Amino acid sequence: MQKTLTQWTAVLLVGTGLLLGGCGAAQTTHPDAPKNGQTVTQQDKKADQSKTSQFTLYRAGRGGKLTAGTVKISGNRDQLPLQLMKELVEKKPEGDTTFPKGLKVNKVTVKDKVATVDFSREFRTRRGDQDTLLMLYAIVDTLTELPEIKSVQFTSAGKKVTVLGGQDLDSPLKRNQSYIAK
Repeated sequence: MQKTLTQWTAVLLVGTGLLLGGCGAAQTTHPDAPKNGQTVTQQDKKADQSKTSQFTLYRAGRGGKLTAGTVKISGNRDQLPLQLMKELVEKKPEGDTTFPKGLKVNKVTVKDKVATVDFSREFRTRRGDQDTLLMLYAIVDTLTELPEIKSVQFTSAGKKVTVLGGQDLDSPLKRNQSYIAK
């Protein structure tokens, strides 16, 4: 009787193991998983994040208005506002006087649809109302082309800029298309 009970116990344990092992056979596929036998590497994932796209930049043009231009930028989407600002400010065309000489973009952060752009100390050297307005709205109108940005706050060397060239900057500036040439 002991031998029969042990045999039945073994059969029951093996059968239960097979039954439970078969339950794990159904697999679910992650939505980002490759299809048709393809493999996705970390490099592929990085390439998806760094697709090249075309963006609009605004620069001072004739008649005290901003003119639109385009630029192609690739890279991580999180770095896009910084890349746009560097393209606008630091890679300006020959003869462009929109931005003070030597001006650098330190960083750009975005929180609650407000971009905060931190510039080098040269940012505070801009004088004259019209030149200042064109510089500020070249920045604001360029950044607000991005859907995640609705307004722009300015800092210089980490300190908030509240007035520049007669322009009140205490509150973030919103897009103003009246400065854009038609």
